[in-house]
Amino acid sequence: MGTGLSFPKPLKLEPIDSALTVRAFPKDSNLWRIDWFGPIAFPNRYERNSQPSVLIFISQVEPQTQTYEGLGHYNQQRKLWVSVGTAMLLRIGDIWKNQRPYFEPPHTNHTFSGLVVDRSTLSIVKAGSGRADGSFLLPLPDHPWHMNNTHSYCAQVELPSGNLLLIPCMELVRFYFGSSSTLLSRIFTPPLTADMLYTDYGYDERGKLVVMLADFLPADSAEDIARIATSKVALHAAQLIGNSCQQASALGQEAYPMARFPFEGKTDLKVAGRWIGKPGSGTFLVYRIESCSHPFPFKALKYQLSSLQKPRYKPGPEHRAAQAATGADGKSGGGTRPPKDPGLVETDASKSITPQVFRRRATRKFTDLENKRVWGTSITKQLAAQQAAGKPHPSIEDHAVGEPSSEERVRAVTLSEAAESHVRQVAPQPFVRVTLEALALQNAVNVELLTTTRDGSNAVPLELLADEDGVIDDALLVRSGFRHRARLALAFALRAPESDRGALCIVIEASTIFPLVYPLADEAADVADSDVALEVALRRCAADFLEVENSAAQPGDMKAHGFRVKADDPEAAQIISAWAANLFAAPD
Repeated sequence: MGTGLSFPKPLKLEPIDSALTVRAFPKDSNLWRIDWFGPIAFPNRYERNSQPSVLIFISQVEPQTQTYEGLGHYNQQRKLWVSVGTAMLLRIGDIWKNQRPYFEPPHTNHTFSGLVVDRSTLSIVKAGSGRADGSFLLPLPDHPWHMNNTHSYCAQVELPSGNLLLIPCMELVRFYFGSSSTLLSRIFTPPLTADMLYTDYGYDERGKLVVMLADFLPADSAEDIARIATSKVALHAAQLIGNSCQQASALGQEAYPMARFPFEGKTDLKVAGRWIGKPGSGTFLVYRIESCSHPFPFKALKYQLSSLQKPRYKPGPEHRAAQAATGADGKSGGGTRPPKDPGLVETDASKSITPQVFRRRATRKFTDLENKRVWGTSITKQLAAQQAAGKPHPSIEDHAVGEPSSEERVRAVTLSEAAESHVRQVAPQPFVRVTLEALALQNAVNVELLTTTRDGSNAVPLELLADEDGVIDDALLVRSGFRHRARLALAFALRAPESDRGALCIVIEASTIFPLVYPLADEAADVADSDVALEVALRRCAADFLEVENSAAQPGDMKAHGFRVKADDPEAAQIISAWAANLFAAPD
């Protein structure tokens, strides 16, 4: 059987371009440049009806050129339709080969420091717009690659120098909302309402923002959705994208999306592109945004996944069938063989095939998030149900983004950017490391990590308790010289496979560690609500920790808590693993 555990490994992410092809692109060894984005449409509703597609214009380039710009006349560009959810992979100027992103050409990099984005500086213009002096924003001799889409929109920001910053609207969409294919798909599905993105949000008494994501939205989109939930400017920016396409279609026009920044104020915007005209003056055309410093509207964020995304621990027939895709050891069993060359196709995915997630290292960087705590639940691997031996089914090579709605042999996938890959990683504390190692060793229970952090520490500060005089017990603090901080807590849910039995466990930072065990809320339901249980447990655990710390209990007296072991004990992992494996075992 498998370990039942799959914790994030943020520094060892496999780039999505090495694992997944985009079948709409040419399958050859030529180099193809993404020149521009065309309109949004449903090119074939018989094959894809769950989400629209965007028309991409590409040109072949010669490997020997230094500019890697398209050859020939713009009328020789090739056109291809790609689902809007896949747009998170697409950037103007990028070079593709054999249906995969190949490399990023060395464009001109520039950081616009203190860039002011508001109604006085920002406007939405068409790519073919002219200036007051009769010239064009993008003159044909300098930039012919947009000429098939002169009605496409760009965000234009006026600079204090009198120069202009020009950003294609599809690049704004990719950078500020492209954390996942699911989020992009919903943004292009008007009318966009709040309940399509989140079911609830609010600030706790400590100022932490808590957001409950809507069904099937991945954790990697939590920051984007939190900004939309707490900012009318961000919400209106997200709604503008789909609404502008819908309005254009209603008028019988090609549906080019409009887009704005999801904020107003100052930012340091790092971009790559080229100057149109004389370098350093005129218009800077952005091919890709690389980082943005504008602050997010929260000091700390906790995200909660919908119950539909959490493992169901009473597998029904559909879940047993899904598990048949892999054996108990995580390898191909009597189910479906793993694909040799998975690729994205332009059709709707099957409703009856288990979905899959592909994560890639983030191409978007928000410097404000580097020092903000963001945490929530990681969806972990469920112990596979026993499968009858048999001949494996043929592999499923075709994958598609969007809502599953067909009977085709096409697997639904979610593409997402690993939010942690642009955050400085912190080595887990010894008590976290040994506990997670122990849980990975056991093969008896399912594990759900409830304190998954973007920085890899996978622990959160205790909620400190003060007495009537406002004094905090020193036992809840860790001191280093003149500095002190709250002890950290690691939280996880353990559940017996194919059973209602489960427990929420918290281990608090200490030289000698032990688990505080709490019930999971609503255990009679198909899915126990670990988020609700965790909020209750986090309020209680500091007092419970002090009670156990101050007790005279010895390791042999720890039946109520399971174990008591030093974090640096060579046998600690084995002791904790044995405890977890026997937690739900029937008494002798």
